[in-house]
This record gives sequence, structure tokens and C-alpha cells, in this order.
Amino acid sequence: MKRTAMVAMGFVLAACAAAVSPEVLKQWQTGSRYTCCNIHYEKPDSLSDANYTVGALLPFGAPATVQSMTKKSVTFGAGGNTFTLTQAYGADQESPQQYFAKVLVETDPHVRFNMFSKSVQDAISNGRVEKGMTKEQVIMSLGYPPTHRTASTQANIWTYWYNRWVTFVVNFDEQGFVSGYSGSDVPTNNQPVSQVVAPMPRPTPPHGKKKH
Repeated sequence: MKRTAMVAMGFVLAACAAAVSPEVLKQWQTGSRYTCCNIHYEKPDSLSDANYTVGALLPFGAPATVQSMTKKSVTFGAGGNTFTLTQAYGADQESPQQYFAKVLVETDPHVRFNMFSKSVQDAISNGRVEKGMTKEQVIMSLGYPPTHRTASTQANIWTYWYNRWVTFVVNFDEQGFVSGYSGSDVPTNNQPVSQVVAPMPRPTPPHGKKKH
């Protein structure tokens, strides 16, 4: 009985030690936060930086409220669910705080999304990657490639995990546009996008008045 109590106390102390300071937590709970990109999940409490592209969808730009945080995970509310995101693989490339700051951003990505062409918007809204998309647009659509497979987004070859066993690759040209992809489970319709934004229609002048 005494041993059991000591073991339980050890777990409690370990959990407390893993929590971030109240000051750090307060920084994350002050101001607005949004999901940077589309996030797929099989279970809300098991998100990780592996960033699988299969499962239910939490869309980009969803308002997020940070509830708690440890040294390696953040728990936040968004879209009517509570999610726990853990940095499980990429600690050699970036700190957990750096990773969380990429995923939970302070500016609503819809600000940028609204500047994209209709074909790009459709691809992002449906979580697809298509030829002609920029790196920014691919991130918004698929999320960040796991850093243990793609150390930097400056690279022109990004590897994503479709699930625990299957990967696919997105290739970019020297200008930073998607030039191709490979793998059996690439989320694509093979419909290249246009970056040209259609002009807004000019307002029709009131009847009987000439437009100068």
C-alpha cells in the first residue's frame, strides 16, 4: 500500500514538473489564437507533429483557446472539441514552443486565404495539394510537413505522413510552386490551380446616369 502511494505521488510530481510556468501559459491564453491550417485527426486527444493527413478535419482559421500546456503538449478548445497536440518527433529541429506557435497562430489565416484565387481556395478548403500552389498555400491546406522528415520548409521536397505507415512527397520548383507529387495516397484531384485572382465586377451605374 505504501509503495503504491509512493508510485502515485511520483506520477503527480512528474506531471507537475512537466507543466509550463503560469507566465508562459498566460502568454498563450492572452489574445486570439487560430489554427494555422487544416488539421486531420482520428482522436482529438492524440494530435502530434507527425501530422497525419487522414481522419476528421479541424479547418484552418478555427478560433482556438489554450486550456493547458506541458513542456511537450498543448491542450486547446476549437470547433466544439478539446484537442491535445504533442510534439513527439521534431524536438531536434525546433522547440515545442516554436512548433505550437506555428500551429496556433495569432492572425486569422482567412486574411490571406481571401486573397487567393478561387481554384486555390477550393483546393485548400478541401485539403488538397495541386500543381501551381505555393508553399504557404500547401501549409494552409495540409499543415506543416513533419520536421523529422522535412527539416525545413525552405527545402523543395516535403514528405508527409498519410497515416502511420504511408507517406507521400510534394515537390516544388525553384520559384516555390508545386511541380509534382508522388505516393499512393496524395490528397489531390490532379487539377492544377491558377494564381490569377479574378477581378471584382465593376458596379453598374444607376439607371439613366452616365458613368464618367
